[in-house]
Amino acid sequence: MNARLSPAATRAPGDAANDEDPSKRLAGLLLELARCVDPTVAVDIPSRLQADPRLDAMRDMLFEREQVVLAHLQRKVDDPQEFADAIGAVLPEAFSVAVRDERLGHSIAPAMERATQASIQKNPRTMVDILYPVMGPAIRKAIAETLEGTFQSLNLAFKHSLSWRGLKWRIEAWRTGSSFADVVLKHTAEFRVEHLFLIHRATGLLIAHVARDDATTRDPQLVSAMLSAIQDFVRDSFDETGAGGTGSRSVDSLRLGDLLLWCEEGPSAFLAAVIHGSPPPMVRARLNETLGQIHDQWHAPLEAFNGDTAPFEDVESRLRPCLLSQTADAHRKVSPFMWLIPLALLAVAGWWVGERLVERSRVNTYVAALQDQPGIVVTGFERRDGKWLVSGLRDPLAVLPETLLPNKLDPSHVAGRWEPYQALHPAMVLKRLQATLDPPETIGMVQEAGSIRVTGSASQRWLDKARAYLLSMPAGAPKVDISAVKDVQDPDYVRLRDAIQAQLIHFDFSVPRPAAGQEAKIETLAAQMRDLVQVGRDHGFPVKVTIVGHADATGRDMSNLALSVGRAEVVRSMMRARGVDPTVLFVRGAGPLEPLSPGASEDELSMNRRVSFGVSTGD
Repeated sequence: MNARLSPAATRAPGDAANDEDPSKRLAGLLLELARCVDPTVAVDIPSRLQADPRLDAMRDMLFEREQVVLAHLQRKVDDPQEFADAIGAVLPEAFSVAVRDERLGHSIAPAMERATQASIQKNPRTMVDILYPVMGPAIRKAIAETLEGTFQSLNLAFKHSLSWRGLKWRIEAWRTGSSFADVVLKHTAEFRVEHLFLIHRATGLLIAHVARDDATTRDPQLVSAMLSAIQDFVRDSFDETGAGGTGSRSVDSLRLGDLLLWCEEGPSAFLAAVIHGSPPPMVRARLNETLGQIHDQWHAPLEAFNGDTAPFEDVESRLRPCLLSQTADAHRKVSPFMWLIPLALLAVAGWWVGERLVERSRVNTYVAALQDQPGIVVTGFERRDGKWLVSGLRDPLAVLPETLLPNKLDPSHVAGRWEPYQALHPAMVLKRLQATLDPPETIGMVQEAGSIRVTGSASQRWLDKARAYLLSMPAGAPKVDISAVKDVQDPDYVRLRDAIQAQLIHFDFSVPRPAAGQEAKIETLAAQMRDLVQVGRDHGFPVKVTIVGHADATGRDMSNLALSVGRAEVVRSMMRARGVDPTVLFVRGAGPLEPLSPGASEDELSMNRRVSFGVSTGD
């Protein structure tokens, strides 16, 4: 019996409690003894003895290590993270020991079932991805073994063109508007896989594409994008997620006439097959098996696919064996007379090739003629959209390319694309001079050794126009010599020009208006200018009268320059007031820079205070 008295029962003599009634003390000791013998008594009868502090101190000293351990355990239990770490450290070992006991499986089975059901309801695709690598190969293998003995594969032989039946099928193709190959497949082939597209599910990008050598070719990227768009359209339009469906269904087959589209989906990619005819179920099994092998071998690249197809270079070798076909056994008999058909086709092909060679020879002749023409530069020619396209540069003044076409070359088979440019060939420069300057009949222009020589006689106006044009010609242009052209002027123009240029209008010192007594001279000048303008109009050339104002050297140069301009403006106003066309009058101020007499006397200074006149032709 491990009975222990209460600390109060061991008090030493002399304490305050010793003064207590001995009978009461004896009763307390008996109660404590009963509590030690039977702990249940402590529930009904409380202790009547007071605790002894010395005994508590002794207890703390004796059980200090146990109290530290208990406190550490209590902290681990109260802290969720520390408690989880402690359980995780021993849980694997506990499961390995308890796995031999069936009670463990019975205990955790309900929790695992509820967790699995919640996971499937949240994302059914996760369970599909988990089960696919295991269940897919097993199901495919069972189907392949069941159907292996139900089909017989034959080699495709396309030889019906040389039989009477082939001729009948050609007539059918012409009547129905179908191709001959489609009609032959309709009568002989049970099925034929023509295209295979491996498409990434998440991005819709094409990973790989294989096709039969004789299949109709389309842009694989375009087909891939359209298939992905169709799948997304069906998912978005008929989504069953809100109605308790899986929300991940997709189109697995489409039929258009005799053309069938099968789509087999995997975790990361789906395989689309374009099939002509009615394939047996073993074709779908073969596609499933191949798709599973691709996912097994290229699992990581498919998960991380971002458009780079370099890691999938060997995928085509896996897909090509899936280009299956099966044809019905047909007895063929080739008629000797059917050899006439290929011979006729060969003759037609020979005639077509000959026509193309002759046409190309004529086009070469046409291009050579263009290259010999000045102002035309041929940069290339090619056949495009059934026509010959000749491109290059052409001066607008060059000969028209259409005029150089050979007689037997159909103009509708030749098109030109010409960019304009300005040729510097002497012949083209001569044409441009004749078109721009419009020379009179008295002018002759000839091309001589890379240059142009102009001879004859012309008016001063035409010579001024020619000189201005020659100054605007680009660098590298042929030399144009007009030194041999004689200046022939109209006598009325020469007379009026000399008379006007001989006139001077004088001014007083620092006065912008003409000096007194020059009204008659001004009237005479106005009449001469009116006659000059009329002579120019009669002979078809414009005239120009420049009014130049002058000042003496007295004073500041800037003031004298402004004064000279003012004097010229005053004279121009006076001419306009007297009926002179203002468009032929121009003003220039010379200040003291063009003195008539360089002296400093009053007479010489007064001579410099003047307005002079200059007459010229041209624009």
